[in-house]
Amino acid sequence: MKPYGLVLAGGGGKGAYQIGAWKAMKEMGITFEAVAGASIGAINGALIASDDYDKANKFWHNISVDKGVKFAKNLPDTENLFSRKNWGVIFKEVIKNKGIDASPAEEFVAGYIDEKKVRDSGVALGIIAVQMTQGVVPREIFIHEIPDGQLVDYLLASANIPLATNIGPEGEKFLDGGAYDNTPLMTLKKRGYNRLIIVDISNIKGVAHNLNYLNSEVVHIRPYDMDDLGAAFDFDEEVIDRRIKLGYLDTRKAFSYLLGNIFYFEPDTFRVMVKRYSADTVLQIEQVAHILGVEKAKIYDENEFVSAVKAEYEKELILQKEREEALQQEKDGLMLHLKKRFMEKKSFDDYPLAVELFESLNPGLTTKEMVTPV
Repeated sequence: MKPYGLVLAGGGGKGAYQIGAWKAMKEMGITFEAVAGASIGAINGALIASDDYDKANKFWHNISVDKGVKFAKNLPDTENLFSRKNWGVIFKEVIKNKGIDASPAEEFVAGYIDEKKVRDSGVALGIIAVQMTQGVVPREIFIHEIPDGQLVDYLLASANIPLATNIGPEGEKFLDGGAYDNTPLMTLKKRGYNRLIIVDISNIKGVAHNLNYLNSEVVHIRPYDMDDLGAAFDFDEEVIDRRIKLGYLDTRKAFSYLLGNIFYFEPDTFRVMVKRYSADTVLQIEQVAHILGVEKAKIYDENEFVSAVKAEYEKELILQKEREEALQQEKDGLMLHLKKRFMEKKSFDDYPLAVELFESLNPGLTTKEMVTPV
């Protein structure tokens, strides 16, 4: 199989999704001749160029806030840097030291990046960063341009979070490369790479972002809903695992090893569902499942999926009844605390085929309007 160029977007902890995508691509026999990444995408790019999935997986399962930044006082929440619990500590640190000490990140990243292996791989690794030493200068830096022994410094320069200090090449000041182009497709295209895979993890694109597919073969892998990846600085282990799984599943779907509009099914299962219910009905069932919050990170068979959606649908009917009762009690001045819980309405009028199916599976349950807890 002819190798691809790989484009990796930035997005903090959401970068675990890209490692799941890489796992799927390795299983398919996909290889890379070039990789361009911004921010965490640059770090993942170096991990992928060195072609050691186990080490990359360990990197993501050992990552935590305290391995990236150092504070005089312990953070209340070490899994999510910008959790509200940490605001007081962060504010005091910034005022006292004019920034956040990110020196622990260098030791942590260096423990997983084998610079010699990256250089010997033959993969053209490109890093996007914004140099701030003299003015604001966007940089597209490839591995052959980086001095020996400084790869980790430049990777961290690309991933430099706002207010971070003690990070990047000595004597230089950099800003996160995502501010310039968070999905650096053109970095590879203008160097002649036109067979490309993009693994996108963020709605932030950067001031110079340009997704120009002209004269290119491009596979664009991204979650159906970016919110499924959680907050960028959330490093909870369960969240990391879910991101890896979603990346794996979305990549298999992108290459038609799985099918589905929003969820994931084996091809034969999905074709049977379309034949049984119609393509429009299956689409609407998946849309309703998404609105209801049915778990995405798994491969469903037909009965399991329909049952999961039906169960959540019925829960919403119960919540609707509770909401009506709560509103009535509110009129009497009772149970005011229930108001917030039941105020957000979700209309399902746009999905009549799905609603008709659920009602046929459970006669007597009908609704025009569904309710989701806030």
